[in-house]
Amino acid sequence: MNYNIGRWLDDNVKKYGEYKQFIYLGPEGEQTWSNKQILDHAKALATGLQNIGIKKGDIIGSVISNIPEIPEIMNGVNRMGAVYLPIIFMLTPAEIHYMLEDSACKVVITEDKLLPKVREAAAGLHTIEKIIVIGKETGPNIVPYSDLLKDSSKGGVADVDKEAPAILMYTSGTTGFPKGVILTHNNLECQMKTGTSVWGCNPGEALLTTIPMNHIYGVLSCLEGYFSGFVNILMPPFDPRKVLDTLKKYNVKVIPVVPTMLIFMMLVADPQKDDLSFLDLLISSGGPLALDTIKQAETIFHTEVTQGYGCTEVGGSIARQRIDWPRKPGSVGFPMPGLALKIVDDKDNEVPRGTEGEIICCGPIVTKGYLNKPKETAEAIKNGWLHTGDLGKLDEFGELYITGRKKDLIIKGGENIDPGVAEGWLYKHPAVMECAVIAIPDKTYSEEVGAAVVLKPGQAVTEAELLKYLREHLHEFVAPKRIFFMEALPKTGLGKILKREIRRIVKEMMQAPPK
Repeated sequence: MNYNIGRWLDDNVKKYGEYKQFIYLGPEGEQTWSNKQILDHAKALATGLQNIGIKKGDIIGSVISNIPEIPEIMNGVNRMGAVYLPIIFMLTPAEIHYMLEDSACKVVITEDKLLPKVREAAAGLHTIEKIIVIGKETGPNIVPYSDLLKDSSKGGVADVDKEAPAILMYTSGTTGFPKGVILTHNNLECQMKTGTSVWGCNPGEALLTTIPMNHIYGVLSCLEGYFSGFVNILMPPFDPRKVLDTLKKYNVKVIPVVPTMLIFMMLVADPQKDDLSFLDLLISSGGPLALDTIKQAETIFHTEVTQGYGCTEVGGSIARQRIDWPRKPGSVGFPMPGLALKIVDDKDNEVPRGTEGEIICCGPIVTKGYLNKPKETAEAIKNGWLHTGDLGKLDEFGELYITGRKKDLIIKGGENIDPGVAEGWLYKHPAVMECAVIAIPDKTYSEEVGAAVVLKPGQAVTEAELLKYLREHLHEFVAPKRIFFMEALPKTGLGKILKREIRRIVKEMMQAPPK
C-alpha cells in the first residue's frame, strides 16, 4: 500500500468529481480553483521540483503568507515524496535562518515581497540550493515558480513508507527554542481520519480558514478538505468584520478560530445582523477560552462554541468536543478515537478522575520525535507516551479539562499557584479584553504573582481598582500583586499568548527607572 498523503487529492477528484474546492478572498477579490485545477498544478510542481534535482526525502521550506498557491504547494511537495516545511513568514530572518539550518532545507519557496527576508535568512547556508519565487523577482539561484509548472509528466504519487516524514513543523517556541516536529504520513493520515470522524464539513459545504496555513490547524483544514470533499475558503489577513460578513455571504458551515480571534469578532459584532445560528460548528482551539467569553459569544452569535485541544506533536487534535454529546462549559471534549490519554503526577503515576496532573497520550498520531534533538525527544516521549506539559483533569465520563501549563505554574514560597484561577477572574472584569498571569521576581517569596492586562477599547481602569477587585474574589496569597498594562500581548502567528515573552517584557518594565 502507498501511504503517501499526497494521494488524498487524487482520491478527492475520483470520489467527488470536479468541483469548486478552493476560494481565495484576497485583496483583488474572489478567486476560485477546482480540485482538478489544484491537482494539475500539484502534479506539475512535483515534476518541476524533480527537474531541479529534488529527491524523495529532501526538505522543502516555504516562507509564504496565506496565498492561493498553498494547497498545490503542500500536495506537490508531498506527492513526490519530499518533506514539506511551512515556516511562519512573520518570523525574523534570524529565526528563519535557524530553522533552515537545523533542517538542512534544500529549497525555499517564497513570495517576491518576502524575498529580501528569505535572502537574509538563507545567507551563509550552503544547503540552500535554490530559492523559488512566486512573482516577478529574478536573480542568481532564483527559480520563478511559474517555470516549475510547465510539465506534469513526473507528477504521480511517489511510494513512501508510512513512517516516512511528510511534514516538518517547528514549534512556536512559547517556552524555549523552536523544535522541529517530525510528522509522518501515518501520523497525518490517522489524524485526518479520526478528526473527520468526530466533526467536520460534509461534501460541498464551506469551511472558512482564517488561521495561518503555516500552522498545523491550517494544514489540517487543507488535508481534511481533500478527505471530506468540502469547500475551503481562505481569507487573509484576519479581519473580524470581514469574517462575520463572509460567513453569511457564503453560508459557511464550519469556522475554526483561536480565542483571540473570537474575542475580536465579539467586539465588532452587530447583534442585529450577526446571528450565526446557521453554522454547524464554531470551533475554538489553540489556547484557553474563559467560561465568560464562551457565554458571551454564544449569546451574541446564537450558536454553540465547540472546543478542541491539541498540539503540533500529534499533528493537530488530542481531544474534541463531540457534536452528539452535551457540550460542557470548560471541557475540550473526549480524546481522539484510537488515542490513549492519561493524567499523571510528577512520577508518571496515573491520578484518580477529577484530580489535576500532566496530560500524556499515546497512539498513531503521536510524532516520532524532534529533528536532531534526541535529548528533547527522550524527555517528551517516554515509553511511547507524549508528555504534553499541559495540566488537566478527566471527569467521570472521561472528558478532558485543561487547567494550566506545568511551566506556567508560579512557585511562591514553595507553594504552587495556578495562574488560570486569577486569569479567570480578570476575564470576568468588564474592562479586560486579554490577560496573562505570570511569575514576577520577589525578594521574600522568590516568585510573586503579577498580571499583564490589555483593556477593551474605550475602557479605563486603574491598577489599584483591578487589584482590589481581585482581592475580593481570591485569597490574598494567590491574588496578583502587580498589574502591567499593555497595548497588546505578544503572541505566536496563530494568536497563542507568549508568556515567556511577557515575562521578559514585565521584567524590563520592573527594572526601568520610575518616570
